[in-house]
Amino acid sequence: MAPVRPFSDRIAAVSRSQPLSGSGIDDSVFGGDTTFDAPEGIRLGSFTFTPQLGLSTGWTDNTSQSASGGSGGLYRISPDLSLRSDWTRHQFDASFRGTYTGYPQNSDDNDGSVAAAANLRLDVSEATQVTTGVAYSYTREEDGSAESSSGTDHIQQLSGSLRGTRRIGLVAATASLGADRSVYTSDGGISESGRNNTLYSAGLRLDGNAGGVLSPFVEGALLLRRYDDTCSDSICEKRNANGYQLSGGVTIASGPKVTGELGVGWRIEDVEDGRLDNLSGLIVDGSLVWSPSRLTTVTAGVGTRFEATDIDGSSGSIIYSGDIRLAHAFSDRFVGETGLGYSFRDYEGVSIQESTLSGFGGLTFALTRNVALTANYTHRRFDSSEDGSDYTENSVEAGLRFRH
Repeated sequence: MAPVRPFSDRIAAVSRSQPLSGSGIDDSVFGGDTTFDAPEGIRLGSFTFTPQLGLSTGWTDNTSQSASGGSGGLYRISPDLSLRSDWTRHQFDASFRGTYTGYPQNSDDNDGSVAAAANLRLDVSEATQVTTGVAYSYTREEDGSAESSSGTDHIQQLSGSLRGTRRIGLVAATASLGADRSVYTSDGGISESGRNNTLYSAGLRLDGNAGGVLSPFVEGALLLRRYDDTCSDSICEKRNANGYQLSGGVTIASGPKVTGELGVGWRIEDVEDGRLDNLSGLIVDGSLVWSPSRLTTVTAGVGTRFEATDIDGSSGSIIYSGDIRLAHAFSDRFVGETGLGYSFRDYEGVSIQESTLSGFGGLTFALTRNVALTANYTHRRFDSSEDGSDYTENSVEAGLRFRH
């Protein structure tokens, strides 16, 4: 399972989504974390390095997150490292976040995940920015997913992007290039090449910026998906595809109270093999930060992903997901957070559908300037149209967070 994205990261992502607009989120908006032990970081020349480590222990009633899972104790180790430049112009930032979960009574269910990224923004002029980034992630396959029947257990993704933004009067134009590489392997390290693929994209986005609360945007992209093995399943289906994506929407900038973006459009991947349906569907992407009071912040998001597959008769799957999270500061030492999330996955060409509902609640209390006590509860429910795949999980944890 991928590590939970920190509340502050979600706020920062919304703030960065409006290039050159100057309408980012106000510093007065509550960042969703205790301020008594706010990290100072370690100065490294013109950079600030911020280390953090979470250690927790607890119990779950489903260690494998599957229909046959049993209960047991757990421990979790969660390092979080970030590096950020302190330059007057330009910006570089890098991050590493990992999670390792061990189950002493069921060691076969031990799980880990990693997410790392680096971004460089060059302020060429007041009206022009160039941004480049790379990212890597590692997660394990969802045990109940239809994809796991092929034996795939580990997913590695590597992506790179290059964007250039130029403001011309009331319009900002952003041209972009991207490549996303996905590699799937089994427990024994054997490559599941039927799903290994690279998605290339080239896009253009136009943002209007008249200084109002709502600003429109339109964007489009050309897509090229190429599989390592074009004849990977039992009936030799060729899933290479060319496609496009078109969408439009609005960005929202209502002072420090409400900031966000919502876009709706359509995407199609025209699959090479005539026996397979094209992978196409509605896309909805958006994020929102709402600060109803000085000590309360709500974030919400929706997203759409198109995923590869090697299931006979299917050209891929579309995943729609959304969540909402609320954080409240009872004091500078004591913060509570709760949230709900839902995702729905539909496989094109076959009658397989999967959904996941999750909810959580957590508390953080700063013991000292560097140490905080954490506690949380998580519920997860997975439902599939495939017989014998449904499961639920409940877990409780308590631990310590260390940061500088």
